[in-house]
Amino acid sequence: MSMRVLLKNVGLMGAGVVLAFLVGEGVVRVNTANQENYAIEMWRYAKTLKVQSQNEEVGHVHLKNAAETLQNVEIRTNSLGLRGGEPNREATYRVAVVGDSLALGWGVPEEQTLSGQLQAQLGPEADVINVGVGNRNVEQSVSHWLDVKQQISADALVVLVGPRAPVDFTRRNANFLVEQSQLFALVSTSFQQIFSGEFGENALVEGYRRHWQSEEGQKVLKRAFDKLATVREEDGTDIVILNIPEPHDFNNYQFGFIGQKAQDLSQAYGFQYVDPLPSLKGPPSEEFWVSENDLHFNGRAFEIVAQDVLPYLKGKNQ
Repeated sequence: MSMRVLLKNVGLMGAGVVLAFLVGEGVVRVNTANQENYAIEMWRYAKTLKVQSQNEEVGHVHLKNAAETLQNVEIRTNSLGLRGGEPNREATYRVAVVGDSLALGWGVPEEQTLSGQLQAQLGPEADVINVGVGNRNVEQSVSHWLDVKQQISADALVVLVGPRAPVDFTRRNANFLVEQSQLFALVSTSFQQIFSGEFGENALVEGYRRHWQSEEGQKVLKRAFDKLATVREEDGTDIVILNIPEPHDFNNYQFGFIGQKAQDLSQAYGFQYVDPLPSLKGPPSEEFWVSENDLHFNGRAFEIVAQDVLPYLKGKNQ
């Protein structure tokens, strides 16, 4: 085969690959335009609302004064990069809700998030700020608060500790193709799920058990709680640890080791501890999900959780 023929064949193959990619990308974008694909919406969230923090202990934070509709819900950020409007600087009592996508209120309108529900219950004299950012562990969340508190103080922190609290989230940036292409993002997410090996209830339980019992997981939790203890000592801030139950099945719950560990740590450090699992039992767990394909808490779940948290906040506000 002559070099000219070889180059021609290679060129045709390359053109075919590019064409197939463009067609595939177009199909994915058309089929996910309804904003109901969880993986793609998380990809859009990272691309449109998040930026790398200058603090390596934090990971990513939100862009300031930005807004985007994700999963058919608007997420807006204020001048501090926090979800919601500007803080009420005249408030006599302030609560900061600190955590990951559950604290953020992924898939939930602003007023139905945990911070929104607490604000409605505490009234206009109080100010509840949302210090939630998706896809990070509890140490990153607490480290973020250490940065935020340089600009605004809080009388109480409600720190969400969920199943992924001790997970060591890799801080490296996604590769160029994943950042730019919905098709590659979808394929990458699928491969990560396949090779994680965490399929089915038993595998999910054991996967989380490994994270919570691993040496690195223990270090993540200890560093986070040590930082919270420093916040309480230096600022006089009340610390409320809020256990977020794994949402697949509240009625036949298999993740009690998570809440037990969070409770043991809270008692060891002298923090208040709230576990809303008993309040979520009864109805089918699906009634507390954002959607069938998204197990984040919905507004009804946050309403119940807020009622469990309020007794730990109202005393100081009265």
